[in-house]
Amino acid sequence: MSAMMNKLIAPLARAYKANVAKSLGSYGLRYEDCLIEKPAVLEAIALSDPTVLRDRNRRIKRAMDLSFKKKDLNDYRPDIVASATPFKREISDLVERIENREEERELLNKGW
Repeated sequence: MSAMMNKLIAPLARAYKANVAKSLGSYGLRYEDCLIEKPAVLEAIALSDPTVLRDRNRRIKRAMDLSFKKKDLNDYRPDIVASATPFKREISDLVERIENREEERELLNKGW
């Protein structure tokens, strides 16, 4: 049953991922730029390389500017859109490790 579900869902997932990539690319964002800034994400951003933080802030500011002007990044810099990597992972692994650490800390504090 699971293999059958994967065959049905896989094409939809690919189409959805392509749609998300197109939407992110129109503003020059990455998926990680849109993460909800919960404590684990904020800690991962703070612990990451300064260039990661600088680039993230620049992408977010550019996206806000484009959104305000109701423009597309393709209008200004089609080269960035063509070479965009919207699903590049820079902080996701760190966020996952921080969340695992917090979960372990909660379990230890409960006396489990």
